[in-house]
Amino acid sequence: MGHHKKKDKKRKAERLAKKLQTLDIDEGIRIEESSIQGRKIFINKNASRIFVVQLAVNNQNSAAIYVNNDIKYFDTVEQVIELVNSQFDSCFTVIEY
Repeated sequence: MGHHKKKDKKRKAERLAKKLQTLDIDEGIRIEESSIQGRKIFINKNASRIFVVQLAVNNQNSAAIYVNNDIKYFDTVEQVIELVNSQFDSCFTVIEY
């Protein structure tokens, strides 16, 4: 079972990498956790072709929708994938907008 989950995570990371490589500055990607915690990552590119990545966590104990609106900047797809893998297991959904 653990082997299958690892393979699934790798496959998702490869698909995400392809989407990130073709991401234009007027497009974005939202990655959502498939659990009740509601963690999300928003990814865009700025005019300098730098990835702008925002980690948002659903705060159920407050009127604020999200807390920890942590914004990071990355030069490469590999850096973005590394962050995504560190935040989610294979149970996430990728939505383009």
